[in-house]
Amino acid sequence: MTTINSQEDFLRSLSENPEWKAEVRAQILGEELLQLPARFDAFAGQMAEFTAEMKGFVARQEQINVEMKGFVSEMKDFVARQEQHNAEQKLTNTRIWTDLGRLKGHYAREVTLRKAESITLLMGLEYIRTVPGGELTRMALKMAQGQVLSNELRSFQDADMIVEASDGDTVQYIAVEASFTADLRDTNRALRNARFLAEFTGQPSRAAIASVKNDDSINWQIASGDVYWHEIEERDMEPE
Repeated sequence: MTTINSQEDFLRSLSENPEWKAEVRAQILGEELLQLPARFDAFAGQMAEFTAEMKGFVARQEQINVEMKGFVSEMKDFVARQEQHNAEQKLTNTRIWTDLGRLKGHYAREVTLRKAESITLLMGLEYIRTVPGGELTRMALKMAQGQVLSNELRSFQDADMIVEASDGDTVQYIAVEASFTADLRDTNRALRNARFLAEFTGQPSRAAIASVKNDDSINWQIASGDVYWHEIEERDMEPE
C-alpha cells in the first residue's frame, strides 16, 4: 500500500496512478466542469458553421444589393422616360385642344355667315348685305388717318361678320362675333366693332354674338340688351 505523508507524496501518487488523478479531478471539478471542454468544442463547431452561413448570407445580401441598385437605376430611367412621355403627351393634348378650339371657332363662323339673314330678321331688322372684308379694311385705313393700323383696327377689319341692315327707315349695322363658347373677349370685340361702325358711318350699330354656349361672365351683357345673342344649335356645326 502506498503511504502518503506529505503533499509531495500525494502528487507523486497521482502521477504514478492515473486512475487516482482522474478520480480526484472528478471529485474536485464535478460533472459540469468536466463536460466543458467537450461542450466548448461543440460550441466552436456550431460557431464555425454559423460563421460560414453568415458569410454566405452576407454574400447573397451583397448580390441582392447589387441587383437592387440595378433595379433602382432602371426604375429611375423608367420614371424619367415616363415623365418625358407625360410632358410630351400633355403638350400634344394642349395642341389638340387648341386645334379643336380653332376648328370649333371656324365652324361657328361658317354657321354665322350662313345665318346672316336669319340673325338680322330675328333682331327685328331687314337684311341688306354682309359687308365684305375688303370694305372693312378700307374703313379701318380711313379711321387710321394715314397712320399704321392699331391692334384694334386690325382686329376690326378681321371681324367675324358685319351686316348692313335696315329698320325700314334708316340703315343700321350689326357687328357679330362668332365662337363655340362666347366670353368677354367676344362681346367686347362686338361692342368695339359696333362703336367703330357708328363712328365711321354715322348710322346706328348694334353688337351681337353667335355661339353654342356662353361663359357666365357675359350673361349680364346679354340680359341688359347691350349684346344680342344668337344661339347656334350644335347640329348646325356639322359639316354639310
